[in-house]
Amino acid sequence: MLEAPETWTAVVNPAAGRNRARARLPRLVHALAGSGLDVEVRVSVDAADLVQIADAADAQGRGVVACGGDGTVAALAGVAAEAGGVLGIVPIGAGNDFARQLAIPRDDVGAAVTVLRHGHVEHVDLGRARTADGTSCWLTTVANTGLDAEANRWANGVRWASGAPLYVLAALRTLARSRPRSFAITVDDETFELDAWLVAVGNTCSYASGMMITPDADVHDGRLDVCVVGPVGRVQFLRTFPTVFRGTHVRHPMVRTWQATRVTIESRAAGPVPELWANGERVGPLPASLEPVPRALAVMTP
Repeated sequence: MLEAPETWTAVVNPAAGRNRARARLPRLVHALAGSGLDVEVRVSVDAADLVQIADAADAQGRGVVACGGDGTVAALAGVAAEAGGVLGIVPIGAGNDFARQLAIPRDDVGAAVTVLRHGHVEHVDLGRARTADGTSCWLTTVANTGLDAEANRWANGVRWASGAPLYVLAALRTLARSRPRSFAITVDDETFELDAWLVAVGNTCSYASGMMITPDADVHDGRLDVCVVGPVGRVQFLRTFPTVFRGTHVRHPMVRTWQATRVTIESRAAGPVPELWANGERVGPLPASLEPVPRALAVMTP
């Protein structure tokens, strides 16, 4: 079993949380300075720099602390998984759903820093997603296509709202402009042809700041959870939508769920090719394939 690192590099994404992380930087630096840990703080200038800093830290045998949202955490989780290093998380982004799954404090920077000192190293599953253009990414939370992917695309351009309220607004806005699409979804060795508003594949229970789209997902079971919301009418969609925050939407007769070790999503509709999004970021066009990578990540948890 891996031990907690003796030295750390905290990699800060100041753009996380729609630039709100920048305002939290003084509080973060103060908490790290008072933690008693041997930690250096590095502020990244862009996504490539984020990964380069983490790569260098892992090469030196240092633990890496991801200070940002789910996009930042996913990028640095991939670095840690490939290098065999240990990841710490101080969630200061908009969604923070991977931290939510691991019970890492999300609203208290000091409490999250305490996990680095007094927590333990736990091995958890990640997923791996690949799209038609050859793009590959690590999956920490949820990958999705359809209505929620388009909502995510719009929400990423908004700076005046954040968290769950923003994602609710984005979903409602997209619902009014969209319609169900035809997909072919292969779950392990069985293929289903169906129309759906959205297809979500979860390593964690939630995305979009607490929307429990795959409520039974477990980062220790070596599987991914699939949720498909079928072509329910708009009015019924609106009535059912609030139940996603409790995970009870899966009881609706037009919602189908599976657990799998291999998932493929293909579009069967004419027109623009739908895109796969993961961890709140664009991955690439369908078709997409996804699979779990059991115990891929060593991460500090309470």
